[in-house]
Amino acid sequence: MAHKYGIYQSTSKSCVFYKQDEDGNQSTFNIFIAPSKDETEKKKVFAFIDNEQMKKDNWAVTKESGIKDVIEAFGGWAADAPIVFGLEAQKSMSQCLSSVLLNENIEL
Repeated sequence: MAHKYGIYQSTSKSCVFYKQDEDGNQSTFNIFIAPSKDETEKKKVFAFIDNEQMKKDNWAVTKESGIKDVIEAFGGWAADAPIVFGLEAQKSMSQCLSSVLLNENIEL
């Protein structure tokens, strides 16, 4: 089954992506950056997949998650996405995660 993909929101603090099946049921992939209380504290990344409408298991990280975990989960969620969506999603995720990536030495 082919899904339609899109971006609901893309800011420096959050990204919300969606996929929709032929019946109009949607799943969303959500990333949020929690601000730090002071400059010495790291910003935290929270992410979840809402699959309620598609009647599939949800995925969530309720504590600080690693960027690698978020990217791996997104790759699984958008496995059948068109290349154009993948490129736009990468651009959105970089904008959203840039403030966290600047504070961490991460090899992706």
